[in-house]
Order: sequence, then structure tokens, then C-alpha cells
Amino acid sequence: MPKSQQVQIQKVIRSGMALPCSSTLANSPFASMEEHQYFELFCVRTGYDIFPTFDSGQTRQRLLESCQYYPAIRHAVVALGALDRTAEMVSSFERMSLTPVERDAAATSHHQNALKQYVKAIKYMSCDAVDEKLDLRTMLLSCLLILAFESWTGNMDLAVKQVHAGIRLIQEWKENFKDDEDRYTRLSPAPYVVEDDLVQIFCRLAVQHSFFADGHSASLHAVLGMEGPRFTRSMPDSFTDVFEAGKYYNGIIRRGVYLITTQSAYLGTDDNEDSEIWRWGIKEQEEIQSAVWRFNKAFEPVLQKIPDGPQKHYALFIQLSMAIGYIGLSTHLSLDESVHDQYNPVYKRVVFLAKAVMREMPSQSKERQSNFCFDTRVIVPLWVVGLKCREPEIRREAIEFLMANPRREGIWDSVFAGKVLDWAREVEEEFMEEGVVPGWARIAGVKWTAAELGSKTAVLCCVQRVGEGSEEKRKREKRITW
Repeated sequence: MPKSQQVQIQKVIRSGMALPCSSTLANSPFASMEEHQYFELFCVRTGYDIFPTFDSGQTRQRLLESCQYYPAIRHAVVALGALDRTAEMVSSFERMSLTPVERDAAATSHHQNALKQYVKAIKYMSCDAVDEKLDLRTMLLSCLLILAFESWTGNMDLAVKQVHAGIRLIQEWKENFKDDEDRYTRLSPAPYVVEDDLVQIFCRLAVQHSFFADGHSASLHAVLGMEGPRFTRSMPDSFTDVFEAGKYYNGIIRRGVYLITTQSAYLGTDDNEDSEIWRWGIKEQEEIQSAVWRFNKAFEPVLQKIPDGPQKHYALFIQLSMAIGYIGLSTHLSLDESVHDQYNPVYKRVVFLAKAVMREMPSQSKERQSNFCFDTRVIVPLWVVGLKCREPEIRREAIEFLMANPRREGIWDSVFAGKVLDWAREVEEEFMEEGVVPGWARIAGVKWTAAELGSKTAVLCCVQRVGEGSEEKRKREKRITW
């Protein structure tokens, strides 16, 4: 890119919404004033709304800087700005779906522009891939941009593929540092190549994926366990601020989900509880539970002086995630679904915190809150409540909140999640006795056909015992649309 165009982008990044005159536009990399406006919108609003709360700003800044050198990145950023503008024009995600035949006729001009810019971005990315000239950071940023566009427009299948692609790149890169003694105390073994925040985004996407119907993936499982216990053991007695707390919170969550996914993937009902892997699982469970208690104690001074704004939102989010994570950690080795009943007060608090997180959601726009972000915020915690809490009032409140507040977080769609959970509730409550779902009627989980998510239809499947006193099970299925 000519130096004059690089300077023009730097000015846009620094100047906010100021529009260029026609003469400066001619020297810029933008083909029209409209393109420039979409880019500016991403700079001042979209980029802030969609990136995780824990992001220090480095990833967003790197992304904007990459626009100077990579047309693929620039066109993708413009496409997301156009999508953000589209979101202002529609009341739901329905008109943003890429799958209906009538899409083009119903789409707004902003949506059409987003599609055109995205097509250009993909073409440039394909050429760059053939030339093999991209560095790792740029490839990961490209994965994130594709994920953002596909997820925002409802193509969850393609979004999931980008999670796998990004994790695979990170794992292959980390192999170069396998003899590094410090590899378990930091996410990025070479922050000058790829920053911690960028690796963190993909790690949290891996956490999201672990809750999906076909959530087990060897590569995603491995990336969650790459630190081991060393990082959480280095946790201080008191945190200096919410961002330091966030680093250890994420470490605990990764370690906990790694344990849970290890158990679900490798420990079956026939495994010997005296086996080495069972002993490891119990030891890990106890260590992580202890780490959670240590974390809560170290976090307390921070909570007492937290200011309003993004930091308060992040603190609420951490409390929400730790609460639901602790339940998962404490119950994952049990084969009896009734174990969740003792955590009903915690499930109730999770719903309360989820609503608080939504109320405190930071946004660059006073007119509306963003309904898309890379990171999980409320969908996954409420998903767990809707699936595992059998107290009718709490369960319904979680499900209704998901469906009443349409949003997409990473690879999750809140309306889809709510529909799945509502079916699971119906399957179980069909056999409810005096307000209680009997233990034999409780299902462990729901599977679905991920390949159909893009068309907004899915076949749900679960296994349920046929009755009390019988170990025989039957398969329950239903096709849903949303």
C-alpha cells in the first residue's frame, strides 16, 4: 500500500468520525465515502463492542494497523462496520441471515454492502493463503474476522470452523517452544509475535466450544490444558485490579473446563474409580476448588472499590462465570443428575448476575447495546442453568431471558440455546411429580446436528430412561426452527 494511504488510515484510527474531503478520499485506500464511514464506525464503536471485556485494546489496535498493509483485513473490517449499521436497521437477526433465498431482496443496502465487502475480503485472503506470505498474527486476525462475520449473520457452522482453524495454528506454533521452561506460566510463548490477548480470545472460544453438542475436539482440549496447574498456583493473595484478577479467572476456567472435558471424553461409567486417570481427576478437582476459594478471597478487595463502567461489567461477568464454573467443577464426576438440586440457590444467583451483566453491558452507542461479541457473556452460563437446574421457576426464568434477548456470542445464538433448553425442559417435566422432576427422567444433555445450524433448523436428540427402576433408555428427538 502506498505510504499516503497508510497515513490516511492512521488518521482515521486517531480522528474518530471526521469525514475526509473528496481530495483526501482519492488518496485513501477506500473506494467510496461509504466505505470510509463503515471503517470509521468500526474504529469508534464496532471494534469496542465485539471484542471481549478483558481485551486490553492491543488486539483491536493490531487489527486496525493491519488494515494498512492487508486489503483482506481492511475489507473485512469495513464489512463488519456495514453489518453493525445493518443491525441498527433491523429488530432481529432474521433479515441478516445468509441462508434464505429471499435474503437479497429483503436485505438493506448496508447489508448488501457488507456482503460485497466480505466477498472482497475472502478473495484477498485466498490469494494471501496461496502466496503463503501472512504472519501468524495476521492469520489469527483473519480467522477472527471471518468468525465474527459468519457468527453475526447466523452461520454458526462456519464460525465453529474458524475456532478450529485458529486453535490449530496456535498449537502448531507452540510446538516450536515445547522446551521453553516458562511455557506453563503464560499464554503466548512469544508476545512479540502474538500477544497474550489474542491467544486468550481463542482459548475462550475453545471454552465455548466445549459446551456445544459435539464439543469434544482433541486440539481444543489440548489448548485448554497447555498451562497445567503452574499458572493458577502462582495466584497472589490479593489482586491489584480487575484485569489482574481476570488473568487468573481465565486460568482457573481453562483448567476447570480441561478437567471437565477430560472426564466427559475419557472417563466412562465403566472406568475403574481407582484408575490413575480417576485419581488425577479427583486431585485436580480438589486443587481447582481450592483455587476458586483463593481467587474469591483475593478478588474481594477489588470488588469493594470497583468503579462504574466497563470495569464493573467485567467484575460482574467474572462473578457470573466463576459461580457457574464452580457448579460444573463440583458436579462433573457425579453420574446422578439429582446432585444439581443442592445448587439451586447458586443457579438463582447465576440468573441474577446474568441480568446484571446485561444491564451493565458497556457500549459505544447510547442508542442501543451491541447484540454480538466474540466472547461468551451470558449465553453459556444461562445454558447450564436451563439444562441442569430443575427448579421450575429458576429454569424458566433462564430460558425466557435467553429468548427474550436475542444476541450472538462467539459461536452461540441465544434464541437457539433457549429453544434447545425449552425442549429439554419439556422432555423432563413430562414426568414431573408435585413440582419435582424425578431422577430417572433427567437427561444428561442434548445433542444436535450442527451442520444444519446455518439454515436455522436442527434435529435435537437426547437419551432418557423409560421409567423408575429400569435402566432401559429410549432416544427422544425433535426438529426445531428459530
